[in-house]
Amino acid sequence: MTLLALETTAPVLLRHGLWPMHPFADPAMVELGEQLPFAWRELKQLQRRRLTSLGMSEDVVHPAERESFAEVIEAALIGHAPKLFARMLSEGSPLFDEGLVDPDGLRAGVDRLAPGRYVEERDAKILEVLSLHMSATAFLS
Repeated sequence: MTLLALETTAPVLLRHGLWPMHPFADPAMVELGEQLPFAWRELKQLQRRRLTSLGMSEDVVHPAERESFAEVIEAALIGHAPKLFARMLSEGSPLFDEGLVDPDGLRAGVDRLAPGRYVEERDAKILEVLSLHMSATAFLS
């Protein structure tokens, strides 16, 4: 989640000449997090225990409605992203140049982004391609 948050701010920071940094994205911190027992990581148990120890109420520690950005991501991918992907596919991308993303595969994925055809498990990750493209383009500009 930290890396996703970082990648959404990276294009703006890079365009202004700032190198995006986040302490929780430090490789040693990521490695530590990956080594924690799964039970501590599942459903943010470690964070929930910390909130409990700070005296937060049950509705703060275990909210009735689970946090999800699924609808926001779907709306962004169906409503706004196709134009950005079309520009990326027509103008090129550093991701294509370095062989990190196959333009034909991306095009096929983008073609599936339509109301009624969107499947979160399959399509949501394509947003990361767009974010990485925008970051790389901002950095190289």
